Amino acid sequence: MNNTVVDKLKQTFATADSLSADDLAQIYSTDIVFVDPLGKVEGLETLSRYFERVYKNVTSCKFEYLDECRLTDSTCIKWDMYFQHPKLGGGKEIKVRGVSLLKFEDNVSYHEDIYDVGALMYENVPLLGTPVKWLKRRAHNVALK
Repeated sequence: MNNTVVDKLKQTFATADSLSADDLAQIYSTDIVFVDPLGKVEGLETLSRYFERVYKNVTSCKFEYLDECRLTDSTCIKWDMYFQHPKLGGGKEIKVRGVSLLKFEDNVSYHEDIYDVGALMYENVPLLGTPVKWLKRRAHNVALK
């Protein structure tokens, strides 16, 4: 089990306001495959550019790790992300629960994040947030009937 790379990843993303290419190179393999609800990215250089764009206007971003299951060549981590962006949620902190699946040998070669992109973005965009929250509540209420 490669505890070192998993611990390094958790430490690096604990406060992820900005991520340098050097930080990422210590965690990920050069042929990393990264998947999240926004899409799929392949290769360390592409992932570095992706994170640079994603975190460009972020005021703050931190992760709290809640639970994990470590196996020989993979780990699953449940987390809460606390995120602030001036154009989302009126600039207030947004909390989103998610899970990461990591596969690795020496470094992480596959990283998949699973989270509710609606809770992160759509519910926190002016004009779009209210109808998205209404639809979510309505779907929940229908499921309970």
